[in-house]
Amino acid sequence: MSLFAGVIMLAIMCSMSCALPGTFLVLKHQSMLVDAMSHAVLPGIVIGAILSGSTHSFLMSVLAAGMGIVVVLAANWLRNTGLIAGDANQGLIFPFLFAVGVLLLSTVLSSVHICEDTVLTGDMNLNALPTEHVLVGHLSFGPHAFWQMLIVFVINVAFVGVFYRVLKLSIFDPCLAKSMGFPIHRVNWILMFLVSLTVVAAFDTAGAILVVALVIVPPATALLFAKTLPQMIIWTQVIAVFAALSGFFIAYHLDLPTSSMMAVVDGGVFLIVFLARRTIIRIRRFQLARAKESMMGEIDSPLPA
Repeated sequence: MSLFAGVIMLAIMCSMSCALPGTFLVLKHQSMLVDAMSHAVLPGIVIGAILSGSTHSFLMSVLAAGMGIVVVLAANWLRNTGLIAGDANQGLIFPFLFAVGVLLLSTVLSSVHICEDTVLTGDMNLNALPTEHVLVGHLSFGPHAFWQMLIVFVINVAFVGVFYRVLKLSIFDPCLAKSMGFPIHRVNWILMFLVSLTVVAAFDTAGAILVVALVIVPPATALLFAKTLPQMIIWTQVIAVFAALSGFFIAYHLDLPTSSMMAVVDGGVFLIVFLARRTIIRIRRFQLARAKESMMGEIDSPLPA
């Protein structure tokens, strides 16, 4: 398999995998948790790499995903104390954990090939090199990172399929969900773990910063025009695929980083849809005002003699 095809496969799967759980985070108004998790998983990745001796081990993924849950637990605990105002509870936790990860990365793992720049923005092209492909005999089955993201995507799809009703009610009518005995808290914690696991899986390709765009921007764009939850899920995936393909081809022709261009395309699509939606709302308001003026004019007009 060529590098060209490998990057396309990885870009599409990374974008789709990140956007699916992001749909529910956007609807739950928990978007910034992704930013906190994406920074906090770094010490988990470093510690997992130290213990397992590999940056692609199952142990590393679990430890890093668990570190993302630590952010949520610690932030909730600080918020419940009543001593921390606003969303400062998150801002107090993840910078500390991220700084610990950077220190470990520059000291304990200084001889390991993990670049600080790659930690921030990822390197999709590097992860799609032929040396990173899964080989069976003389056959190449694509990048190792692609299959990792595919497994995460299947897990996310299975989770949404099994707990779709609970997720839907917990978003739109949590009181009804509680009265019906649905395990909304348990399902929410599973969602948080899967978000953290998705961030860890996409860490090499999108980094700690750009992964936030891949998780949040496609569902935020779909929310501007989708009428139902199924529509939002479908349109989120469509936007994610479009951003992956467009970002790749633009980056390919301009010799730019693929993951960064994907995030730029995501932002550009959101801006276009946002401005279009805003224009439509203004036109409708103007038409409604004209219609009201016309009705008032007919009411106030004198009756014929």
